[in-house]
Amino acid sequence: MPSIVSEATENKNDSPEDIFSYNHDRFYEFIEKKYSADLAQLFSFQAIRNGTHLLSTSCDEILMIFQQESDNINQSKKMCCFQTANNKYEIKLSVKLAIKNFIQLLTIKQEQQKKKMQSSTKHSSSNCNTTISTEQTQLQIEPLLPVSTSVTPSASDISSTRSRLPPIQKKLNEIDHKADIEEQINK
Repeated sequence: MPSIVSEATENKNDSPEDIFSYNHDRFYEFIEKKYSADLAQLFSFQAIRNGTHLLSTSCDEILMIFQQESDNINQSKKMCCFQTANNKYEIKLSVKLAIKNFIQLLTIKQEQQKKKMQSSTKHSSSNCNTTISTEQTQLQIEPLLPVSTSVTPSASDISSTRSRLPPIQKKLNEIDHKADIEEQINK
């Protein structure tokens, strides 16, 4: 069941790509628009200034503040809690769910960004390997060009050409390996 919920949440994660660059007022304004003013005030009161801070904590840790008594906390309690008949405060379920949901969305967003970075790094690395591979192939082919222009090479020409060939010590990547196999088949 959690995987289905995670997939659904991941598919509708409309958090901005640059959410982790939101700090202080910009972060609180985003929270206020997306969730509510009471949640933005709670995060501000707790000095949770950005998404990275949220990823380092849990919903329960954030809400533990309501176990304390003070005038400042009582203002937040009035917004995020309801008062029971015996004058105790209970946290509104919507507040708990919003915090948990936002932490989950941030976690998913962070994972998506890591995957993008890894795939772009792999893609860049792949392009770099292809370029290096092409250059290595050209370097390997160049010494194969005959030095003399005679139609029938002498034994000394063949042995001198072979002695100039560098030994293949580098590991062939997949493209070079396929090209080498095709070349061997076509001979």
